[in-house]
Amino acid sequence: MTSLEGGGNSYVIWTVNLDRKKSRKEGRRIPKRFAVPNVRLDELAKACETLGLKYVVERKKYPKCWWEEGGRVRVEKKMKKGKLMILLAEKIREIRG
Repeated sequence: MTSLEGGGNSYVIWTVNLDRKKSRKEGRRIPKRFAVPNVRLDELAKACETLGLKYVVERKKYPKCWWEEGGRVRVEKKMKKGKLMILLAEKIREIRG
């Protein structure tokens, strides 16, 4: 087990947290102007890699949307979670071109 899997020194970021098509009630955690539509787990992992963060990919289902594909990453705590999610969304936007 890596240090990120323990949970104490990592954030859990779900694909839903960055998805523009989701409401706050459905799990979006950042403002729509920063969010990206239809975030995929591979894009989220690539964004973590591009930012030079340590991360672990977990193919899990978001509890409020258990029927949808998605997943989460555990990311090392290097900054506040809100700022990190905005940076990840910006990187995903860059990756998509």
